[in-house]
Amino acid sequence: MTHVLERPFFNLSVVRAPLAELIDQFASLPPLVASRAEVTALAFPAQPYGRAPGGLPLLLWSPACSPGLTAVMPSVGSGDYFVLEYACKRFGHDGVAVRSTTQAAEEPINEFITYADNRMQRAVRAMQDSPRWDFYQEGAPLPFEAVHAYTARRVRDRLQREAVLDYLQAWGVPVRDEAFWHSAGDAVTLVRSLLKPTATT
Repeated sequence: MTHVLERPFFNLSVVRAPLAELIDQFASLPPLVASRAEVTALAFPAQPYGRAPGGLPLLLWSPACSPGLTAVMPSVGSGDYFVLEYACKRFGHDGVAVRSTTQAAEEPINEFITYADNRMQRAVRAMQDSPRWDFYQEGAPLPFEAVHAYTARRVRDRLQREAVLDYLQAWGVPVRDEAFWHSAGDAVTLVRSLLKPTATT
């Protein structure tokens, strides 16, 4: 079976905070945005990204090799990206988000984004924006970036999957460790808390 890192599309966010702390913070939000955690299945390497009927939802887990981190896998085409936005911009945790496809993908993209001090810190991305390739960067390069690659003649060569994985490792996410894909405790999904109707007299 194909490993997660070998999939045609790879999508992951990581927050520098324990899962239990994040769960408490999401539960403490105002009623319209507060979320509660529900235990869900962790089924790597077959974990789906899409929200098909009967598919698995947004997933958060505590990597067995790094329990001080929370790993987040959003569902594709959903609003699950709110997790990183709140965790980093509201709660003040450092975070990282990546998207990566193989070069053979229909819409190739390799992207690496970090958050620090309640804001986006650094973004670098190479993607095909039909039919041209586009390279984008914002913020100061981080010390571990292979900035020499960003001047490659072919835009697609400026940021590829191996570089994205190297950047994750250097930031502190051991994605190449098999234990990263196992949880130190229950994996969870976040479910929006709904306001109960008020009784009228």
